[in-house]
Amino acid sequence: MKVQYTLVFNRKKDLAAKGKSLVQIQAYLEGGRRYFSTKLYLTQKEWDSKKATCKDPYLAKALRDRVSEFEQFEVEFRALNKRFSLSDFDFFLNPSKKQVPISFTQFFKKQLQKESHLKKGTLVNQENTLKKLIEFQHNIAFEDLDYCFLQDFEIFLRNEKKLKTNTIEKYHRQLRKYINLAIKQDLLPIEKNPYRLFKLSKEETDTLFLLPEERDKIEQLNFDSTPEEKDQLEMARDMFLFACYTGLRFSDCYNMKNSSISKTNQGLLLKYKAQKTEKIGYKPLYLLFDGKPQKIILKYYSGSSEKRVFKGMTNTKVNKCLKVIAKLARIPKKLYFKASRDTFGTSLYMLSGDDKLVQKQLQHTKREQTDKYVHLVEQIQHEGLQKIFKPCK
Repeated sequence: MKVQYTLVFNRKKDLAAKGKSLVQIQAYLEGGRRYFSTKLYLTQKEWDSKKATCKDPYLAKALRDRVSEFEQFEVEFRALNKRFSLSDFDFFLNPSKKQVPISFTQFFKKQLQKESHLKKGTLVNQENTLKKLIEFQHNIAFEDLDYCFLQDFEIFLRNEKKLKTNTIEKYHRQLRKYINLAIKQDLLPIEKNPYRLFKLSKEETDTLFLLPEERDKIEQLNFDSTPEEKDQLEMARDMFLFACYTGLRFSDCYNMKNSSISKTNQGLLLKYKAQKTEKIGYKPLYLLFDGKPQKIILKYYSGSSEKRVFKGMTNTKVNKCLKVIAKLARIPKKLYFKASRDTFGTSLYMLSGDDKLVQKQLQHTKREQTDKYVHLVEQIQHEGLQKIFKPCK
């Protein structure tokens, strides 16, 4: 429970004798009360009893600021000691006893250590957010967290780090999460949450996918480079194409182990648990796209071991290789791994025309997630017809 602060006027009932009386701060916690002097004496006419503050706006602001000092001390003391009582105000009143308050940056670091149960990708995103915050401001106090701080942080990400709107939105979401955690732990008053008024902005992005002929160009590439570069480019290409033929996300391709693949009478079957959604999925590799994903896996499959199939291929490394691959295949697109999943969804709908099948294969919970592939195919068909027929006037 947090301390409740109230301004009290003429508590000692000495107004009649002196003409003026002291304004005090009442701190209430779990049935106990403690009073602190503001050193401000007022007449009855100067006091607004309905609003429990001074009628003079300048003095009223000074009183609010004084109360805020007590609130901030409580927040920082709780963060450092995990508890608070009215007697702990002694550390506030006596500077020689005052403890060093924890900052929001320190809280973020300590909380991050407790998040080891999170998936690796999520944890990396949160660690990167902390790094960006420290680059922006080395040590962030709780009182620094206001609307202007969020504005300045966004300007820093956009202008100095050259980040785009959707990437900035991702950092805001991570920062907002830790501010909410601080509020839940009574380290920051809920009314001081800077995201109450600050709205996150996100842009619609174009879906990047490959047409069948573009995918074939990549599939037919022969790499002419050093053995090490050749192996990396070939594995990046195969990993990307495997995702084009199965719809797996990068995290699922990266974590796919040999033991996830089993042999059946028909061919290879992949059973996996999606890293993002934790849903169980099955992929008949021998059946999808005439067995092309099975052909790829057989190059790397080594029985029922716990080793990863595409070992050593990080997201950064694969995306770097894909830029080279697109250039070699003469595909004028800035290729990245997520394009494989969009390629799968579009290709499967082009072949089947069954939106429910696409939804199930991509493990989409909502139909709206799948609709974009329907619209993409309609767009492809419309563009194809425009090349053949001239619109009537």
